[in-house]
Amino acid sequence: MEVDEIDEEETDGEDMDVKEFEEDEKFYEIIKHLLMAIQLVVHVLNEYMIVMSEQHVERLLTRRQITAKGLNYVHNVLNQDPEHFRQRYRMYPDVFRKLCSLLREKTLLQNTKFICVEEMLATFLLIVGHNNRYCIVRDTFSQSHFTASINFNKVLKALNTIAPDMLAKPGSLPSKLR
Repeated sequence: MEVDEIDEEETDGEDMDVKEFEEDEKFYEIIKHLLMAIQLVVHVLNEYMIVMSEQHVERLLTRRQITAKGLNYVHNVLNQDPEHFRQRYRMYPDVFRKLCSLLREKTLLQNTKFICVEEMLATFLLIVGHNNRYCIVRDTFSQSHFTASINFNKVLKALNTIAPDMLAKPGSLPSKLR
């Protein structure tokens, strides 16, 4: 009986080894198929990326294009009715032109590649004279908020440099008031 029991145990052990081997083989076969599927997906994605990189994707620009709208606006307003210009910018056109030439001569304020001193000063005067917000100036002159802010500060600094020479000294009365 002992020999028969040993034979049964050996066959049971061999059956268990065969079953484990078959399960392991099925498990590895499943892993192999999953890896092949993953490789296929990676290959398809790689091909898709190659195709997409060769195509031009049209994207809308969020910034405004550079135009001469502001310059044209200033020149049109300067050449129209002087009273309208005075109401809008709080000075007459000839005074505006003199102030622009004075700013060019006595300060470092100069025309840039895309904006002239007249447009910078007009922007400044609209903001100061009417308490306009940058969004109104932006629409009037087709400038970005950043550009309007930078130009406002440039004109402010330029006016601060010439202010001591232009302001009346305390204690001096004009001859008309004496």
